[in-house]
Amino acid sequence: MLKIRMSSPRIRSRECATGSRVIVIGGGYTGATVAKLLVDRGFRHIEEVAVFEPREHLGSGLAYDTRDADVRLNVAAHRMRAVPGAPSAFADWLQSSGTLSVDPAAITPEGVFACRRDFGRFMQQQLAPLVEAGSVRHIRETVSAVSRLNDRWHVTGAGGTTLMADMLVIATGHPAASTPRALEKLDRRTAMMVRDAMAPDALTGVCRNSDILIIGSGLTALDALSRLKARGHHGKISLLSRSGLLPRPHASDGFTPYGNFEDATLTSARQVLAKVRATISAAGAQGIPWQSVFDALRQQTQTVWQRLPESERRKLLRRLRRWYDVHRYRMPPQVSALLRQGLATGQVETHVGELAAVRLDEQGLVARINTRDDCDTVHRCGHILLATGPDFRDYCAHQKFLLALHRDGFVQSDPLGLGVVCDTAGRTIAVDGSPNSRLFVAGPPARPAFGELTGVPEIAAQAANLVDVVLKTLARRNRTFYIGRQD
Repeated sequence: MLKIRMSSPRIRSRECATGSRVIVIGGGYTGATVAKLLVDRGFRHIEEVAVFEPREHLGSGLAYDTRDADVRLNVAAHRMRAVPGAPSAFADWLQSSGTLSVDPAAITPEGVFACRRDFGRFMQQQLAPLVEAGSVRHIRETVSAVSRLNDRWHVTGAGGTTLMADMLVIATGHPAASTPRALEKLDRRTAMMVRDAMAPDALTGVCRNSDILIIGSGLTALDALSRLKARGHHGKISLLSRSGLLPRPHASDGFTPYGNFEDATLTSARQVLAKVRATISAAGAQGIPWQSVFDALRQQTQTVWQRLPESERRKLLRRLRRWYDVHRYRMPPQVSALLRQGLATGQVETHVGELAAVRLDEQGLVARINTRDDCDTVHRCGHILLATGPDFRDYCAHQKFLLALHRDGFVQSDPLGLGVVCDTAGRTIAVDGSPNSRLFVAGPPARPAFGELTGVPEIAAQAANLVDVVLKTLARRNRTFYIGRQD
């Protein structure tokens, strides 16, 4: 390994190679974390970190860019571990910023469940000093095109900005929600009555007395329920999903993770399920809640996933995914209380089935629902809110620049429908099967290599590892940029 001694009069090194620029596409939580770590750790190897993100601030993205005070994080603040190397940073900020004093409802027996917008503010404050100092260049444009030119990446923004980069990190996060086939070809008047539950204006013009049909029953659907209840909605709210399963509640009393799932013999979906059930049983015998078992499983899921052959990964996704999701992605206590109350009074109801067709008549929307026993039922409502979750199928087709990279052979969508094919270092795998040491993917689109990569702690860990790989690659490159003997 080559070492440089500052006292040597004969050799000197350049702090960074000319043009050592890293571009991050996407400035939500993932992209902002990658950019911050690149600045914090890469002062010797990076000339500039540029982030393409059309939003006004870096760090919030779609998930946390909201003004709605009634949408909360589904993880307690002390478990967020949003800043690598400072696991309590967010919890400490909630106290020091005075946020908890103006939001006492965040404090529950299960922990502090803050507003999503407050986590967005926290992340914005992490990045703002770097942007103001010029350490991170924020380009408020979406990316329209990416190409390879003379061994560098040529990135063009929708506003006309063009940059060249040595390294490119794709941090584009979640794609748009999946759309049921019944909603794909609606006439204009009917389509106006169907809203994306995640959109800021989703409830604009919605009568408080009208009945609402929410397609989906996961956390996005419960966020919509919270927003409706906060507006004083009086109409009936119906949740429709194929499984009918709802996110589970959190446990109180601060239990720690329980269980070991890193057994090398767990090589099938059936074995994993048996291990989880046995561990829950053992935990229950000791008075430990099942939530502690899933907290342990969450921390070890990447190891479990990477041991499974592709055929078993398919089985796990097909047969166990929804059960895992409702136990893993639990609802905040505040939402749990709202849901219990709504179900008890009859204002909230759940339906098991699939949306088969929608039409509009003089009285409103008429939804035809196909149930499990192949019986059709008719459901009337004033509006439909789409809360089906992001559609990761053929991820590279969701954005024009990704589709172009795919056509050029640089990236490929995961056949399991989880994101972009990559290795555990975050390097994208080209169509020919080779890893690209100059093109990385961070956050949820990198799930094919990890299985579990949606929560903030997991994303933070992956981002930190990815940045280390990027910097090591740049360090090897920069070793060739030396000036020799000084005569």
